[in-house]
Amino acid sequence: MGLRIKASTINKGLWVTVLLSIAVMVGILLWTTEQQTWDHLTHFRWPFIPLILLLGVVRWFTDGMAFVTMAKHGSRSSVKPWRAASIRLEGSLVGNMVPVLVGNFTMHAYLLHKEKLRIHESMAITVLRAILPVFIFILNIPILMFMKGDPTGGKFFNALVKAISLPIVAIVIAMVITLFYPERIKHFAMIIVHWCSHIKIIPRNKLFAVQKRLFREINQFSRIFWTYLRGRKLMLLGATAWLAFSFFIDYILAMCILWGFGIHIPSFWKAIAFQNLIRPIIFFALTPGGVGVYELTYLGFFSLYMPQHLIGISVLIWRMVLTYLPSVAGAFLLLREFKQDTKLKTMLLNEGHVPEEALLDAESEDLENNDFKS
Repeated sequence: MGLRIKASTINKGLWVTVLLSIAVMVGILLWTTEQQTWDHLTHFRWPFIPLILLLGVVRWFTDGMAFVTMAKHGSRSSVKPWRAASIRLEGSLVGNMVPVLVGNFTMHAYLLHKEKLRIHESMAITVLRAILPVFIFILNIPILMFMKGDPTGGKFFNALVKAISLPIVAIVIAMVITLFYPERIKHFAMIIVHWCSHIKIIPRNKLFAVQKRLFREINQFSRIFWTYLRGRKLMLLGATAWLAFSFFIDYILAMCILWGFGIHIPSFWKAIAFQNLIRPIIFFALTPGGVGVYELTYLGFFSLYMPQHLIGISVLIWRMVLTYLPSVAGAFLLLREFKQDTKLKTMLLNEGHVPEEALLDAESEDLENNDFKS
């Protein structure tokens, strides 16, 4: 896992994200907006506006606290809370423009490294940040068992849950097996590669290159996780708790939008469970910035409680507070970072050129050293 992002990748991702976001939101609003929408919007309960904005700020603060917890050595952390929140905002901004977790990984690892963490430790912390939500998503397995076919779910939401239930369980199980039984995953991957090499759909050299990269990633994920699990169990528990709390704030924020429109929610915890069910879809979204995926999932959630003419505007408010405004804040922080750090500017804006330090690989360092056990 190298810290390399091409300028062309960022430029393309930026345009795709912006244009897709506009197209999706305009489409949703055209589909759902009526005259009643504006009437209800003018009667939105004003005390919920500052509350929603405050929750948006607290959400990124608590998310950053996971980095603060993981960077602790003894009773002190190498990363301050507000700096951790800014790192999350900057990393998420780049992550919205670069496919999957590559952008998040690169920015977070580099910015954590600037906080006097060794490069291998900053990379390990970033990897753990991606792994830990899997343990939160394990809760979805019993939730699916108890709520499948729930009549209060609504046709659209129940159809959505039915469609995603198997992928959610498969993703969670695959991640757990990867962490606890990496050799089994590698054996399964070898069978697939061997089968593909016989049918000759993909050139063998490319297949084996993918296999080599996959094995390398599995080894890194498993080794980093077990190194922390052996030496810093409480840290893992604390970081997971902060991430779970940040998810919970997301869920409360969506419910505040409902309350702001004066809509009654029959069961508070059932509404939380519904949102936790759809969270993995957002987390593992393959589109830049989760465009389309975010909107679809919360169209399903809001459709449970409100009429169609309020669904689109509710999704827009939710996206505005949790994605668009944080992206603006992340852009401001990133521009300030550029002015203070010429290496970062070179890494992100010059095609294929990165600082020498940033090319270090996690495998080139010993993850078993005292930094991880102190």
